[in-house]
Amino acid sequence: MVDPGNNRIGHNDLLVTADRWMRARRALHAADRDYAEELVGMIRMHEDDDMAMMKDPLEAAVFAVLIEMMKRMEQGYRSGR
Repeated sequence: MVDPGNNRIGHNDLLVTADRWMRARRALHAADRDYAEELVGMIRMHEDDDMAMMKDPLEAAVFAVLIEMMKRMEQGYRSGR
């Protein structure tokens, strides 16, 4: 978890959030579980990024997901979807 003395997230904090989201997907309706797995995958794509300026692992996870969503939207626009 976040070190209170440092107050910045580390590599492991982002993965802990991703793991928690993966466990939470079990509580979802079956139709939504694939989406949850995809969101977790988006977080893990950024596990090596330096998110040290962010103090909240949830903020870093949401930021990573939003980046990936923007990339997918842009790719869809480029391909004419």
